[in-house]
Amino acid sequence: MPPLPVEKTGNVEVLPSQFPETWMFVDEASFMSMFGGKMILLDVAESKHADRIKGTADKNLLGNFIQARKRPEFYIMESFHSRGARGPKTDVLTIYNKTTMATSKEIIWPDTRLQSLPRRHAMALTPDEKFLFVANFSPAASITVVDLDTKEITATIGTPGCVLTFTTGKRSVSSLCSNGGMLTTVLDETGKLKSQHRIKAFFDTDKTPIFERPVIINEIAYFPSFTGEVHVFDFSGEVAKYLEHWSLVTEDEKKKNWRPGGLVLNDVDEQGIMYQIMHPDGYDGSQTHGGSQVWLFDMQTKQRLKVIDIPSWAVSVAVTRGKEPLMVVTNGELQLDIFNPRTGKLIQTIGDFGNVTPLLIHKAY
Repeated sequence: MPPLPVEKTGNVEVLPSQFPETWMFVDEASFMSMFGGKMILLDVAESKHADRIKGTADKNLLGNFIQARKRPEFYIMESFHSRGARGPKTDVLTIYNKTTMATSKEIIWPDTRLQSLPRRHAMALTPDEKFLFVANFSPAASITVVDLDTKEITATIGTPGCVLTFTTGKRSVSSLCSNGGMLTTVLDETGKLKSQHRIKAFFDTDKTPIFERPVIINEIAYFPSFTGEVHVFDFSGEVAKYLEHWSLVTEDEKKKNWRPGGLVLNDVDEQGIMYQIMHPDGYDGSQTHGGSQVWLFDMQTKQRLKVIDIPSWAVSVAVTRGKEPLMVVTNGELQLDIFNPRTGKLIQTIGDFGNVTPLLIHKAY
C-alpha cells in the first residue's frame, strides 16, 4: 500500500464576529458527573448532524455562563477541586474569546461563587458592559464586581438574605430576597458600592411563592408565581420598582390547576412575546416537573396569543433571535425539540451532540 499523505495539522477555524440568529449556546451541565460540563454552540436550524456543532467550551462543576453582546467575549464561572472529586476547591472566572473559543483570561475568585442548577441570572452585565456582576453564596450571599476593561475585581458586596443578579439601571443590580422582597445594589463609576436599597416584600414566601426566573422585556421583569400570578418590576431606573401583579390563567383554568413549571420555564423573543411552560392538575411540588404545553403571551396587553402542545413533554424552553424565531424545548428524553412557534409544528428533534443534561439554552450573539 502507498504511504498515507501527510496530514495537515494546526488549523484553527475562526467563528464569525456576529453569530447567525439560529445559533444558540446549550448549557450541558453534565449533571450525572458535573466534571464534563460544556457550553455547546449549536445551530438549531441545521438539519445535518455533522454541521450542527460550531464550538464548545468547558464548564466545570455546574459553572455559570453569560455572553457579552458588545464585547467579543463570554464568561464562565466555574470550580475545580485539586484532586478532581476532592481536595481544596478553587473558583475561577474564565473569559473566552467568542470567535476562537479560546481562553483569554482567568481570574481566581476571592469568594465562593453561587453553585446551583443552571440559571440565567447567576451573572449579569451592566448595559454598557463595563462591569460584570457575579453572585456568591458561601452560604453568606454577596456579589462580586469585575471591571471588564481592566479585567480586575473592584469589589465584593454583601447582600444579606438576597441572591442572584438582575441588571437595574446603568450601574445597579437587584437581587431577590428570602423575605419576599428585593435588594438593589448601586455602584459608583469605579465599581465600588455607592448605596443599597431594600424593596418591601411583594409575595409571601410560604403561601404564594414565586419562581426566581423572570423574563425581562425592555427592562420590565415578569416573575411568575407557582400558581400563575405574574409580579411585575421596573428595572429601568437606578432602584428596582414594583409595579403590579396579574394572572396568566383564567378562572376556569385555575379550577383545572393550570400552573407554570419546569427548570427553565420561560423565555422571550425579540418581539417581546413570552414563552411559558404550563401543565394542568398542578399541586405543591409540581412546579419543578415541566409541562405539556407552552403558552405564548403578549405581556403588554396581558393576552395569551397561542398554545403549543409539546408531545414529548417540556423541561426547559428557549427561543432564537430574529423576527422569525424558533422555539427550542428540552424534552423529557433530554433531547432538543425544535418548533415553529407561528404554526406550533415540530420541525426536528436534535440529539447525539453530547447532550446528557442540556437543561438551559441561551441565545447566541
